[in-house]
Parts: sequence; structure tokens; C-alpha cells
Amino acid sequence: MLRHARYLSTKPYEVFDRQIKLLQRTNAAQNPASAQVEYLRDEVARKTIERLAFVKRTFPRVLDYGCGSGNLEKALCEDTEDANVVRERLGEITMTDSSEVMLHRWSDEEYNNKLKVKKLVVDEETMEHHELHKRPFDAVISNMALHWVNDLPGVLKKINSVLKPDGLFMASMISEDSLFELRTSLQLAESERRGGMSPRVSPLVTVNDISSLLKQNKFNLVTIDVEEIIVGYPDLFAILQDLQLMGENNANKAHTGALPRDVLTAAQAIYRTFHGDPDGTLPLTYRVLFMVGWKHAEHQPKPLDRGTGEFSLKDVLK
Repeated sequence: MLRHARYLSTKPYEVFDRQIKLLQRTNAAQNPASAQVEYLRDEVARKTIERLAFVKRTFPRVLDYGCGSGNLEKALCEDTEDANVVRERLGEITMTDSSEVMLHRWSDEEYNNKLKVKKLVVDEETMEHHELHKRPFDAVISNMALHWVNDLPGVLKKINSVLKPDGLFMASMISEDSLFELRTSLQLAESERRGGMSPRVSPLVTVNDISSLLKQNKFNLVTIDVEEIIVGYPDLFAILQDLQLMGENNANKAHTGALPRDVLTAAQAIYRTFHGDPDGTLPLTYRVLFMVGWKHAEHQPKPLDRGTGEFSLKDVLK
């Protein structure tokens, strides 16, 4: 019940410290080693492009909301069938991110010359920049940015407002039950060694949460699916280091500080016992939610009323 409370309140409950998150992402972007941990965002960007390839429309003006360093744009320049198809359908891409360092980190990447891009420093929650409101976008795409937003209903409303009628919104985000191996291991270890638990992994949305919020914010023809991406790590400390280098470490306002070494050592033993693979690696599951919604337009197709179908599903299944 508490998970849904922040969506129902008129004033959003602030789960995340946005200033801490901005600092974490900026620090990550400044670390040369962070270039080695873009595997998750890169893979999700490719999966987003796969889905875009099925949308047989052109989008002259695109907003890449919370773009990071440009994982989507980098994937668009790969020589794959889907990337080649989608690249021809997209016009100018306006890339926005709250971290200026993260936004300009890949200024020497091929996409800066191969695609028509414009980069703006814009806070993901406020979306306050005059360039976003000059004229509406044909599509808004977001790759792994929404799970750090406090006011998700408000942001979806703002995204809808910058789209033209029948404009496309396509996004990906980490969803419920992600990192469950890490979450349970840390909880058990801290409970055993300290007699209690602190929030060490951020709260995550469910499919039902997102479906309801998209419809409440006037998105039609909503489609949602979830894919699991499982990554193997040598040990718990490699997991925590990669999450930090990604800028995906804990930013909960209720966060009580770093765990001591003895708790981490106990968590690693628990992790290996309950979740470890036979080859000694520790699997970590990222459940990525992909969503599609279209801004309302009068000419959009509408679903038939319940009970008006000509065929019975029972008959078809027989």
C-alpha cells in the first residue's frame, strides 16, 4: 500500500535525493573506468531500437529524455538491420540530461556527426527549458532514466504536454523485482549482524503502476512488456563497484550510509549460498520494463467495447 501512496498524493513523496543522484552520476561520468560499465544501458538501447523498428512512421523531431551520454544514439549508429531502419526514420534528436558532464562525455562518439543531435542540460523532474516548449515533438524516447524520478505522474504529464497529437512515447526503466539477489542478501546480512535493516536498494514500480499512470496521463494504445537481463559478476564487491560507476548506486533519502565490511562479507556468503551459479559467479537480475503510449488524437483507432467481438476466445482456444 505504501508503494502506491506517492502516486495518489497531490504532493509527491520524495523517495530519492535528486541532488545526491546528480552528484553520483556526475562523479561516475568523470571516472574513466565508467566507460566499461555501459553494458546494461547499451543493451537496453538496442532493445528499444528493436521495438522502434516495428513502428512504421517517421519522427522528424525526437526528444531523448534523460539520455545519459547517448547510449541510444550510439546504438543507432551500429550497422544492424534495426538500427539502419530506425536511423532513417528519425530527424533531429534533442538530447537532455540533468548532468552536464554525463551529457557531453561522449563528444567524440560517431553519433555526434552521423546524427543530427542537439544537447540540452534539463532536470528530468522539472523539464524546465524553453527549447522543449517551442513546438511539439513527434516522439519522446527515454532509455533508463525514469526509475530515479520522484514525481512520476507529474513527469508523464509533462512528457505528454511536449508531444504533438498522436505522438509516440517509448521508454524503458528498471522495474519491480530487479536486483532481488542483491536486495535479499543485504537484508539478511544486515539483519543478522546489526539486528535490523535499512533501505539499500531503491523502491521500484510495477507493471500495473505504469499502466495506470500512462492511462491517467492521457496516453492511449498503451503497451507494456518486461525483459530480464541477467549479468554474472565475480563477487559482491564487483556488483557494488559497477553500480557506482554506472551512477546507479543508492540515492534513497532514508539511506543510512555505507555498510561496514563485515556485513558485506556476510552478504557475499549469503549471496553465494542462495543465488550463486555453479561456476562461482553471482547472477544479478535486471527486470527492464518497456512501455509504449500514444498521445490522444481524434483519428486514433479505439478498442471495441467489451462483448462486441464476433468470435469467442473459448472457441478459438479449442
